Amino acid sequence: MNLSTDLEKEIESFVNKAMQTWNVPGLALVIVKDDKVLLSKGFGVREIGKSEKVDEHTLFAIGSNTKAFTATAVGLLVQDGKLAWDDLVTKYIPTFKLYDSHTTQMITIRDLLCHRSGLGTWAGDVLLLSSYPTEEVVKRLQHIPPEYSFRAGYGYSNLMFITAGLIISTVSGLSWDDFIRQRIFESLGMTDSVTNPRYFGERTNIATPHEDIKGKLQTVIYRDDAHVGAAGSIHASMADIALWLRLQLNNGNLDGKQIVDSAIIEETRTPHTPIKLTAIERKLFPSRHFSAYGLGWFLNDGHGRLTVRHTGGVDGMLSSVVLIPEEKLGIAVFTNKLPNAAYVVLPHYLVEKLTDMPAQDWIQIYTDLEKEENAKAEQAKKQRDDSRVKDTHPSLALEKCAGDYDSLILGGATISVEGNALSGEAVSKRGGLQIQLQAHESISGTLEHWHYDTFLCKWDDPVLGESLIPFITDGQGQVAEFRVKIREDWIDPLEHVFRKRTP
Repeated sequence: MNLSTDLEKEIESFVNKAMQTWNVPGLALVIVKDDKVLLSKGFGVREIGKSEKVDEHTLFAIGSNTKAFTATAVGLLVQDGKLAWDDLVTKYIPTFKLYDSHTTQMITIRDLLCHRSGLGTWAGDVLLLSSYPTEEVVKRLQHIPPEYSFRAGYGYSNLMFITAGLIISTVSGLSWDDFIRQRIFESLGMTDSVTNPRYFGERTNIATPHEDIKGKLQTVIYRDDAHVGAAGSIHASMADIALWLRLQLNNGNLDGKQIVDSAIIEETRTPHTPIKLTAIERKLFPSRHFSAYGLGWFLNDGHGRLTVRHTGGVDGMLSSVVLIPEEKLGIAVFTNKLPNAAYVVLPHYLVEKLTDMPAQDWIQIYTDLEKEENAKAEQAKKQRDDSRVKDTHPSLALEKCAGDYDSLILGGATISVEGNALSGEAVSKRGGLQIQLQAHESISGTLEHWHYDTFLCKWDDPVLGESLIPFITDGQGQVAEFRVKIREDWIDPLEHVFRKRTP
């Protein structure tokens, strides 16, 4: 199959409309069909206010689309006979512990890769922003309470993939980064791609991440010190990801060379953890009968065909990869803005356009969904604001809130008084109370009095937004602890408890 000139223009027109609808600065697209690259092209600019264009060699953060690379890397070690999918995690990390001792004794490498450890979705993910060594991040898993019994539910866990990355390093003798580079990037000829922004080197063809912050599109920083690693740190170009799509669609073969055993590819696409279909899914995809997670891939059916897919999101970037193996069709979309829906709308449109599936107006569908979600968010914010009790004051002097605190999961925190503050009202530029988490220097903020002994934290990193932080006394007039959720909408749903350190 080849794209006609008219069809290519039609696709490009749709891309531009989607980018305009969601104010996306730059987008890269690749379509692979029958082992041919039908289209590999960049749209828009790498960074707002600058003229450099996106092209097929522009690097984008692919976020959680990294997970399929990690699962495939484990598969390569299975292929080499160096480990087995069902080996216990403790065989390779003897110090590994989870909250539940039974789960610690039973959890396997396979469990790490299919989100059935029992942890809730994103639980503890703020640790990915920490400056702790990766080994320390994994060590702190033992303090995160489960949401489900082991293997009894689906909970999307980046931290389990971080653990899988450590196993790859332990078994291979290479860092996760080097293993991915040598065994996958170099084997496929992916010469643009890197496993982490710290390895950009002399590369300059790089998309800048952007976010809507308080209604304004702004650039945000790359977190090259984050522990996203095996869960989501790869940066790739469309020229490179086309090779990855071809490998996947050819069951591990690229240009006549069997790089990954077909049995490994099949294992990653085998449903392991069922995922309950949501009401929105049932409405949007009436022909969908199941949804599940394999090993590094989401799986579902659509109009009688298997869909293998994943999305990825990190600060300022969103991506999507979709495979329809029976059609030998692969699509990848990378964007340099968060949030936007163009990255998911475009694959829906293209799958329908390039197969015999019935077409829908996906831009309108997602525009309507976005309006509904925004309305819900506004309602939630209104409820929060309406619940604020006015004309209250802290029960304690701010100085009593100050001090050092400890969290089993996130480590230490320091609360300090800045300026001449009275009742938590900001009388200096930065406000009355400051918070600094030991986990990372960027996790800091200003606390303004909300009501009673609860303060509103405005995090210095705009990506983290705001959090309500209640201080709790011990019944003797002393502050015993504070509690905080850090971007519970997509970074970490846990309420982290910090207990005041005794002198």
